Amino acid sequence: MDTGITQTPKYLVTGMGSKRMMKRAHLGHDSLYWLRQKAKKSLVFMFYYNCKELTENKTVPSHFTPECPDSSRLYLHVFAL
Repeated sequence: MDTGITQTPKYLVTGMGSKRMMKRAHLGHDSLYWLRQKAKKSLVFMFYYNCKELTENKTVPSHFTPECPDSSRLYLHVFAL
């Protein structure tokens, strides 16, 4: 089986009050995770899913909401202030 990762959009810049969604698809993996990086800052861990179960969440829940409809897709809902 081929493995791979796709993400749309590749990056996201939002304005105040906007709501956006990013999609990530993993092929051939049971684990899904999301990192974020602010301009000129280091990567920060956000979410980790293992077989559709949220294993770890290190974000502000009111700003970022993960959704894992199946073991190959992870959606990130972003609510900007």
